[in-house]
Amino acid sequence: MTGPHDPLVPVCIDRIVPEGHEVKTFVLAPVTGPASRELAYRAGQFLTLRLPVPADRPVLRSYSISTCPVSDPRLAVTVKRTAGGTGSNWLYETAEPGMTLEVLPPSGSFTLDDSGNDLLLFAAGVGITPVYSLLKYALAASRRTVRLHYSVRSRDTAPFLGPIENLERRHPGRLRLDLRVTGAHGRLDAATVRDLSGTLHAPTSYVCGPAGYTAMVTDALRAAGRPESSVRTESSGRPPRTPRGAAA
Repeated sequence: MTGPHDPLVPVCIDRIVPEGHEVKTFVLAPVTGPASRELAYRAGQFLTLRLPVPADRPVLRSYSISTCPVSDPRLAVTVKRTAGGTGSNWLYETAEPGMTLEVLPPSGSFTLDDSGNDLLLFAAGVGITPVYSLLKYALAASRRTVRLHYSVRSRDTAPFLGPIENLERRHPGRLRLDLRVTGAHGRLDAATVRDLSGTLHAPTSYVCGPAGYTAMVTDALRAAGRPESSVRTESSGRPPRTPRGAAA
């Protein structure tokens, strides 16, 4: 939750990168040197942007960070445009490189545990955003084995698919990608989740996607005997965050 004393940090939009159908990454840079300390983050966290929508009644909107603090030079958030989405539509229609915004320091607990266990990652659609951050960090800063099951509508519109496939080639034996194109293979089911849960020894699982997807995967993992403490979840449809006195 945000409060009246949360510090707002000025950032500049450095670049805007298309990632797929109605998905863009906004690469951010601190406006002043000391601000970089306030933007320190952990893989898997999110960033809350203060958006002037309209200028006299700004709103806060939270978006997952897609970068990795040890392998990417700039912090970035990835945003899917949604119908009627006040924040995402403003970013798509108005934001441009060079523009200055204000953000709250990174937050969120969808971060890697300290167990050192193998990682079993599940992502659907734009839910790949924090999961992509996690897998990059695990590969760069640990020796953990990572298996990612990624559900997409099509290869051509899947965010980060090319970079993930490049990472798989660079880390043979450590990263395995299971890509499911739902138009051709159907949606992920509980039986497949249970089968995947047995491919790694006592993994920690991270799940991000639409609510129904996340619930199905989580239930299937627990039915397969995975302890509740070893399953972490994040929603790709996080509700908007609004400051005191601001309109949603």
